[in-house]
Amino acid sequence: MTTGETLPRRLVKGANVALRDLDAELGSVTVVLESGGTSDLPVAADASVLLLAADGRARSDDDLVFYNQPVALGGAIHLREKVRSDAADDSGEDASADIITLELDDVPDDVDRIVLAASIDPGSDATFGDATVLSMRLQRTADAQDVLSFPVEGASRETALLFGEFYRRNGEWRVRAIGQGYEHGLAALIADHGIAVQDDSSSTMTDPPEAGTEPVGAVEAIPADDAGDEAAGDSASVPGPAAQTAQRRLSVRRPARAPRMPADWNATIPADDVTDWQRARLFPVAGIGGGEEQERRATSALLAVMSLVRDFGRALTARCGAPAGMVETFIEVPFGHDEEAYRPDGVIRVTRGQRMWQALVEAKTATGQLRADQVESYLGIAKDKGYDAVVTISNELAGAEDSPVSVDRRKLKKVKLIHLSWDQIRTQAVLLTRHHGVADPTQRRVLDEFVRYMSHPKSGLHGFTDMGPRWVGVRDAVKARTLRSGDRNAAEVSGRFDQLVEHVALRLSALLGVEVQSLPPRNAPDAATRCQQLADSGLLFGTLRVPGAVDVLVLSADLRAERVACSIQLDAPRDGRPLTRVNWLLRQLPVGARDSLRVEAALAGGRGASTAALVGALRKKPEQLLPADGREIRAFRVVMEAPIGSRRSSVPGGLIKSVQDLTNSFYAEVVQNLSPWNARPPRVPAQ
Repeated sequence: MTTGETLPRRLVKGANVALRDLDAELGSVTVVLESGGTSDLPVAADASVLLLAADGRARSDDDLVFYNQPVALGGAIHLREKVRSDAADDSGEDASADIITLELDDVPDDVDRIVLAASIDPGSDATFGDATVLSMRLQRTADAQDVLSFPVEGASRETALLFGEFYRRNGEWRVRAIGQGYEHGLAALIADHGIAVQDDSSSTMTDPPEAGTEPVGAVEAIPADDAGDEAAGDSASVPGPAAQTAQRRLSVRRPARAPRMPADWNATIPADDVTDWQRARLFPVAGIGGGEEQERRATSALLAVMSLVRDFGRALTARCGAPAGMVETFIEVPFGHDEEAYRPDGVIRVTRGQRMWQALVEAKTATGQLRADQVESYLGIAKDKGYDAVVTISNELAGAEDSPVSVDRRKLKKVKLIHLSWDQIRTQAVLLTRHHGVADPTQRRVLDEFVRYMSHPKSGLHGFTDMGPRWVGVRDAVKARTLRSGDRNAAEVSGRFDQLVEHVALRLSALLGVEVQSLPPRNAPDAATRCQQLADSGLLFGTLRVPGAVDVLVLSADLRAERVACSIQLDAPRDGRPLTRVNWLLRQLPVGARDSLRVEAALAGGRGASTAALVGALRKKPEQLLPADGREIRAFRVVMEAPIGSRRSSVPGGLIKSVQDLTNSFYAEVVQNLSPWNARPPRVPAQ
């Protein structure tokens, strides 16, 4: 569209047009899918987006964008919140609009088509034939100006509808109006594009839902000619029969499913510079000298990004208890206190209406340690100036404590002391850039650059990487059985292990896109009990809670056996034969799961009674897990083990790397594939 035009280009069903013909510099685009019915028969549709390769099939489950998974390709595709449609305001009808933003320049080359669809809940009596409002509009994201419209006509029995698609032709993007659908809903639509569907209403093994349903024949065949923007384009987007054998499993509505690990979770990040030339970076590491320069640059970069990237600044200030509002940041602000001059590393100010929230910032990088006397001085300044908080930042994790430094609690009556680790800050940035999305593309790139800066070894923002100087001595004392529970070194090592568990939780959060929590172990909730347990058994424990997982993950380190383990427990089915229960579990473990996984069956009638076998043996002879006395299997516990690392740092061969790698592998091979058992609903008699 040229600058002088005011009316958007109108497409008919089957027509296509190049984006450059709509606007030579379109940039980011926004798609508006509108649907609605009457108050007597509402048409409540939910939008979804399919990312397809050249063969017309999704590359993985991550290529379906819908309300439970609204962001893909690091934010290049983002399904926004549903809003009331403009059509509803004009006509008074019950209509809504789904907003989808697309950064097409950021879509990788192996994504050939982007299909825009919507579906109606299967429990509704409505179809798209009942819709009184049904259209697709394309807007410039920069000014929300419509550049294209496609009113969908001729819908009938469809409960899933393809509105349109973006596709590549000779290296440029085109958009096509489709207007075809499926009578059998979203399940049939996505199955025809290579994503298999699992019904979460029951975890019992059933045949896959019927797929391959042809689109409802409510429209004429689309011609194959590509003569112009008002004629049909290349081959029509009419899905063919779905594959009979599903290679990927996806639940369209999966509130109880664990999030999926990215396929490349263990891939090595490629080196940034492949030549002697250094790329110019927004936050450079070149020229960093000593520790003071490192701290100054890291603090300035963090505070600048907090004020520039609204979503990031809001996420971090919310952790500190600040209200939602405009974030302003300052560095090295001078203060006088007790006849001394102080210069904290920074100040954060959040303004919301007439309310102002302010905090002093003290940051450390690399191995720098926070000093209690300095933090107490800043607490005094904050109290005198009427500030709300003092925020400390370092590579230390607070673990179960509020702060890694102990201060006079009387100084916390009117001022909060909040600690953020660089691990937490990095995780929050990754969650936004890779999973939740940042609406503004420029802000997203700023945050991407900051993540890159934090990941560089010279930045000093490496996070938790050391089990501490007491680790080796305590480990050797545990092996020699000379450790006593009252040993202060044991308490320090136990606290360090708590920090390690939190570190693993943060890294797993960044991979999965959800907040993974670290919890104290169920059987040893306090530090004294954990120290006693370490002295008596040589064991250190931690627990992770992943939203949607069947249970918590238990991490353990056996210092005497020199093994680390990760385990999860799930209840066995309450009906069926004993062997059926074992097979129910084995079916959930993928073929690629390692044979050395151990499965333990908890039995009824006695505390601690169990049987155990390795998965490799169980696949050949599942009855090995059955108790000889016929007792009932109440629960299963799946365990993965690996040798413990002997070194205290995070390098390969160290405890930190051993626990982190084992947890990621266990989650990818086991946890994300497990679903709880649900009883089948009772059947209505035939007569």
